[in-house]
Amino acid sequence: MSIIDKLKNLGGKGMDVKISAELENLMKDKGIKKEEVQEIINKAESSGNKLKSTDGELCIAKGEFENLTVYAMYSASELKDVYTHKMKILGLTGGELADADYDDESDWVCAKTGEPALERNVDMNYMGVTRPGPGIVCPNGSDFYVSPGVAKTLTTAESVLEEKRA
Repeated sequence: MSIIDKLKNLGGKGMDVKISAELENLMKDKGIKKEEVQEIINKAESSGNKLKSTDGELCIAKGEFENLTVYAMYSASELKDVYTHKMKILGLTGGELADADYDDESDWVCAKTGEPALERNVDMNYMGVTRPGPGIVCPNGSDFYVSPGVAKTLTTAESVLEEKRA
């Protein structure tokens, strides 16, 4: 049974995913509450604003707070990863999605449209500095995500900018 089938069986109750002790400790270290992650997942499930893996087994949902974006990668029963970044994604580097001649399909699908998400550069801003970086873009160009690996790189870049400004 795919994640989509399992989620349909939940009806309006929302998801209640299991969180490993290791991941729970990571969340505590980052100041992220289980309830916040649960809310991010429930909103994504009800709105369809999320990515799902091409095999349908994993989803990525995100919540944007004042100065932090929190991502939850999850299956129908378990939270697999939580990652964050402080950078604000402004939009596509170079403008409109239709202007691109180098779109690469990612391993993700936009859950709303069912179309492959694209790997594209997006402009990111933090502390007044704007730079392009790799993102995962829904095919309509309106929703932007980053992978866990990119989020780690962004966290390092954020620390460097914070040190320079201190």
